[in-house]
Amino acid sequence: MTSTAIRVVNPGAPLNLQQAVLLATKESRLYRDQKLWLPVPHPELLYQATALECAEKLLRADGVSSPTRQQRLGKLVLPFGQYQNAPFHWLVENDVGYMKYILDKHRLEMANPQKKGEAVNQWLKDFLTEYAESFPQVSNMLEANIDRCIYGQTGFEHHTFEEMWDLYSSFSIQKREPERFTQEQTAKIQRAHMSVTRWLNTPVTRISSVQMKRVRKYICDKKQQEESRSSQRPSVVAG
Repeated sequence: MTSTAIRVVNPGAPLNLQQAVLLATKESRLYRDQKLWLPVPHPELLYQATALECAEKLLRADGVSSPTRQQRLGKLVLPFGQYQNAPFHWLVENDVGYMKYILDKHRLEMANPQKKGEAVNQWLKDFLTEYAESFPQVSNMLEANIDRCIYGQTGFEHHTFEEMWDLYSSFSIQKREPERFTQEQTAKIQRAHMSVTRWLNTPVTRISSVQMKRVRKYICDKKQQEESRSSQRPSVVAG
C-alpha cells in the first residue's frame, strides 16, 4: 500500500496549513454518477471487533511489514453512501468533500442526544474521523476544526479563520486606543479589516467560493457571540 496522495489547494503552504481539495475526482464521479460499487471487501472489515486486525493482515499480505494505525484505518471501508465499499484511503484521495459531509453530519448527530441513539455505523464513522484527523490537509477542512481553516486571500494566504477574526475584531480597539499598536500592527489590522469587510458586505448569493461563504458565516457567528456576551455583562452604574 503506497502513501496516500491527497490533492491540496495550496501545495506551497506548510503542511499544517495545507487544505485538501473538496471537489471529487473524475474517477469518483464515475462511480457516483453510474452508481457503481467498488470491490466487495473482506467481510471481517465490516465488524468493529475484527476490522483493524483484518486490515493489518491485508496490509501485511500486500508487503507492508509494520502497518501503522493510519494505514490500518485506511483499509477500512464504507458499506454505505454514494461510494459503496470505498476504502477510507480511496475516499481521502478521491472525494474529501464527501468525507467532510459524512463527518460533519456525524459530529452533529453525536452532539444531539436524540440523534446519537439513532446513529448508524457509529463505530465506523468514529474510525473515519480519526483517519481524517491524521491528515492535517483534511482535518483543517472539518467544521469541528473551522478555526484552523485557511483564509487564503491576497496578503493573508496562510492565515487561519481564527487569526483573521482576531485581526478583524482588533480594528475597533486599534481605533479607540491607537497607542497600544505599532505602525506595522496597525497597517496589518486595517488591511485585514478591509479584506474581511469586503466579504461581509457581499451577499451570499454572489459568493461562488465555498471557502469564502464559510469565512463569512464564521465571522458573522463570532460577531453574534461577542454581541451576546456584551449584552449579558452587567452594566456599571456610576456612583
